[in-house]
Amino acid sequence: MTDNLLESWNYFHDWSLDSVAIGPNVEPRTLTLGLYLGDRRVMATFAGVTCVAIERFGLLNIVYGIHIVQPTDTKYARVNAVLERGERLTRRRAAQLVFVYSTLGAELAIECDSLAVREVGFT
Repeated sequence: MTDNLLESWNYFHDWSLDSVAIGPNVEPRTLTLGLYLGDRRVMATFAGVTCVAIERFGLLNIVYGIHIVQPTDTKYARVNAVLERGERLTRRRAAQLVFVYSTLGAELAIECDSLAVREVGFT
């Protein structure tokens, strides 16, 4: 996964998060976020998820940005601390650490191998 995919969606800045779906409890695990902006809707599916932590999920969740967080990033320690509050169901470590920063509501730390975004139409 590279930053190019997230950048092409403007890091989902100001999109609303209204659903979280967890795939079957088998490796590789998936986590899918339902996001919308105006009348556009996407499903962002994280594959190879090894750990996730969700904080402050509420009735209104506005995304500030979804970003890959590198170990050299000044926010890495904070994001990793959030992730450590999640439940790790495998010894395997995934390739990337992704953080969903919030303007309002939910923040998520996701350790995963890849991300796919699929536009599913209009709401």
